[in-house]
Amino acid sequence: MKIALIHSHLNDRGGSQRYVIEIANNLIALGLEVDIYCYQYNKKSCYPELTNDLGIYNICTREESENTGKSYKQESLTKSVLKKIYKNNIMNSIVNSTGIDYLYSLYVTQKNAKDVAKLIITNDKKYDLIFAHEEPLSIYAAIKYKNIRNIPIYWFCYDTIEKWFLEWKEEHKRSTLRRILLQKIYFKYDKYLINKYIDRSAVLDNNMSNRYKRLYGETPLIRRGGVPESILEYNKENKIRKKYNLSDDMVIIFSLTRFINYRRVHDIFDMYEKLPSEIKGKVFIYLNSPITDEHYYKWCMEKYKKTLSNKNIVVSLDYPNSDKEMYDMYLSSDIFIFPNENQTWGHAPLEAMGCGVTTIVSTGCGVNEVIKKISSEEVYNVTNTSLLAQRITELIKENKYNEIGAIQKEYVKNNLTWKIICEIFMEDFKKLTEIENV
Repeated sequence: MKIALIHSHLNDRGGSQRYVIEIANNLIALGLEVDIYCYQYNKKSCYPELTNDLGIYNICTREESENTGKSYKQESLTKSVLKKIYKNNIMNSIVNSTGIDYLYSLYVTQKNAKDVAKLIITNDKKYDLIFAHEEPLSIYAAIKYKNIRNIPIYWFCYDTIEKWFLEWKEEHKRSTLRRILLQKIYFKYDKYLINKYIDRSAVLDNNMSNRYKRLYGETPLIRRGGVPESILEYNKENKIRKKYNLSDDMVIIFSLTRFINYRRVHDIFDMYEKLPSEIKGKVFIYLNSPITDEHYYKWCMEKYKKTLSNKNIVVSLDYPNSDKEMYDMYLSSDIFIFPNENQTWGHAPLEAMGCGVTTIVSTGCGVNEVIKKISSEEVYNVTNTSLLAQRITELIKENKYNEIGAIQKEYVKNNLTWKIICEIFMEDFKKLTEIENV
């Protein structure tokens, strides 16, 4: 079976990018032929250690976009003018309240999706199925390709337009008019395309399933994320302990996240403030958290200035350059915390569990459904930092974090490796192509 896998932007070491690359590698290992198509690709930044053997076809790279080509200069000038208009307070209010930003994004996305579809056609390979990942560029490109080469589309709905354009930006939450226009008028076009052209859809968790049903009136499959089998064999490390000269009885709490408001990095600082004094002296908090939202980062630094002056709290703003750097941090930790609000899935907690690190997550991320099955005490209600502090205190006082970490790791080993996930996908693909051939 030949699969054309589409992802809009393979530019960095993000969760959705990781998902696509792991799926491609593991499907190939299981005997399928897979090519990846994207609009923009940055080979140096997007998991180069995992992409050497993959066929990745793209329209442009980030490096090329930064060159001084004439067409790009013209486009940049247009964008520059639009951004200046958008920065005007009155125009900003009009654009946000009426959803004009969505309409503009839809126009640009459809244009770019057409280019990706042409790229697949130019490659002239006879694919059996399109696996479209993310939304909307990937799915629109798949639809345009299907109009020319009539093959089934399997859409993995990682996030929804509802989250992007109504929930993730603070200024977009305040307008009732915006919500009405997008939900009652603008999103109808998206619903029409999805219902007409998509043959099968899947999501990561039940929360996303409910969103999908609300948007499209259909029930998608639930297909989880995974971890590489290789990490299950990794041994514990002490690199953080050695780097900061920590004693053996110090408990290392780690979080791999980003400074953006819905990731709620500040909940970790708030939790630390609520720990009993005797526990505070026993923990070392290490955050690897690049800045996505400058305003939110500055707010955190100012609000928790006193807390962050503690030498037992370290914040690193540099995202790991390789898997080795990333796994060294997991393997050097005792407890992993992932506080989020309205977060799709959460791949980092799976990686932490695969490394045998006791993992605690909020109800705000989809992966909490999995962790509840393993150890429900490691899931706390989002924003409830008092409960989080209480659980951290219990784990340290009872010295149970190694035990919990081992239980979580065993569950991941038996249920959530990429190989297992891809075997399930293969069954979905087989059923879908058989239906098409009847």
